[in-house]
Amino acid sequence: MRKFILLLVAAAVVCVWALTCSLLPVKYDILIKNGVVIDGSGKPRYTADVGINGGKVVAIGSLWALITEIDIDASGKVVCPGFIDLHTHAERNILEVPAVENYTRQGVTTVVGGNCGGSPFPVGEFIQSVEDKGIALNLILLVGHNTVRTQVMGTENRAPTEEEMLMMKGLVSQAMEEGAFGFSTGLKYIPGNYASTDEVVALTGVAASYGGFYATHMRDEGLKIIESVQEAIEIGRRTNAPIQISHHKVVGKGMWGRSEETLRLIDEAHEQGLDITFDQYPYTATSTGLTVLFPAWSLAGGPDSVKIRLDDPRTRQRIKEGIEFNILHDRGGGDPASVVVVSHRADSTLAGKDLAEITRMRGRRPTVANAAETLMELVYEGGGSGIYHCLGEDDVIRIMRHPLGTVGSDGSTVLFGEGIVHPRSYGTFPRVLGRYVREQSILTLEEAIRKMTSLPAERLGLEDRGLIHKGSRADVVVFDPTTILDNATFLNPHQYSTGIEYVIVNGQMVIGNGVYTGERPGHMLRKNQSEN
Repeated sequence: MRKFILLLVAAAVVCVWALTCSLLPVKYDILIKNGVVIDGSGKPRYTADVGINGGKVVAIGSLWALITEIDIDASGKVVCPGFIDLHTHAERNILEVPAVENYTRQGVTTVVGGNCGGSPFPVGEFIQSVEDKGIALNLILLVGHNTVRTQVMGTENRAPTEEEMLMMKGLVSQAMEEGAFGFSTGLKYIPGNYASTDEVVALTGVAASYGGFYATHMRDEGLKIIESVQEAIEIGRRTNAPIQISHHKVVGKGMWGRSEETLRLIDEAHEQGLDITFDQYPYTATSTGLTVLFPAWSLAGGPDSVKIRLDDPRTRQRIKEGIEFNILHDRGGGDPASVVVVSHRADSTLAGKDLAEITRMRGRRPTVANAAETLMELVYEGGGSGIYHCLGEDDVIRIMRHPLGTVGSDGSTVLFGEGIVHPRSYGTFPRVLGRYVREQSILTLEEAIRKMTSLPAERLGLEDRGLIHKGSRADVVVFDPTTILDNATFLNPHQYSTGIEYVIVNGQMVIGNGVYTGERPGHMLRKNQSEN
């Protein structure tokens, strides 16, 4: 009997202890209630509450709390991981615009910079500068081939010497040790265009030895796009580096439709065991410097050398012929009016005017030949950048539907209202969710979010981002699926998107009720190094 009584007492103590524990105050820094959770994996949505504490997701389900710093009623709203943009140039102005609102107001919580072969140098010093400044989202860097080559060889059109190759390898190794996630090329640009495949393989191999991946703005995205995809695949095979094809697209009307072949090549490589993915922005226009229409050989040595070539009548004529060809068959979209100047160093009033219009302003008929003359003058006067309407919507949709593709803006950090910019810097992610998911049903909402979250996280090797699950980093977005939409246009790009209501970065509110809170909780993420 005594033993029985002791067992009853023990059981009673356990019950009281359990009841007491269940009544203890539950505390969350942020509690998101009644949301439609799309966890980033591609699995079907479900309704649940999400509790955040200490910068991490700590609970998912039917939750309650006696103490909560911030309560969000997400009824009818989507709760998903923060968007990860694999392809940006956000690092260029991030120290001047650390709030990075053109990205956070899209729901982007992590951006990758150093793309297209251009990166800060040295990487470690830049990372420290950003950490000292503080930014609103997370930033990852790649080390750029063009940057490394320029440091060692300038913009010379030749192969490196053995000593120069060793120096470039050393700079790539240094950047990887300082935290770069991979190696990027801009083989369309100078001086990357002058590099052989063997050179790229040698440098990519260094990054791969640190676990880095290879991100490539391919050598050509128009007439030679098939050969360029094949080159990217070859580099991946020879180095065992994962491949990320940058802003995949098909340039020039004569090539529209060839995405069927490029995607077939990517599928075949994937089926053969190659780790290959790509990113894409949802627009039919590109944006880059005005010299993209120049033949590559004419750009060697930099602006002063280009001026010397333009001053020589015979060389100028050769350059002009190359520009005419590119207007007709490449970035020019077949029409000078398809090239819009967005910045010009010598005359800011040209921003927003197309090449045909500027040609008329200079007293010429807007023929292709005359437009080429105008472009040479613009570059001679200091150069600038442009928007090129040269892509086909059918290719955009076909590429968007492919399961190996992520969403990437190719945008930059911009100051609201300043200058003319490509609308992708403001609207890429909401444009996919609003126009291509809700309006056109090109993708399901679950698949679109997978392309914005877990797929890019896998490419980067981020095990604690890209999914909403217990223990993941609290990079979270809450948006209204019935209203989300991009508002930025080519004529009026400085417009924030509609429908992004809350953006949480590392457990802190950056966008609340659609308004920037002033917080800068972002981290510089380093490859193979623990996060602060």
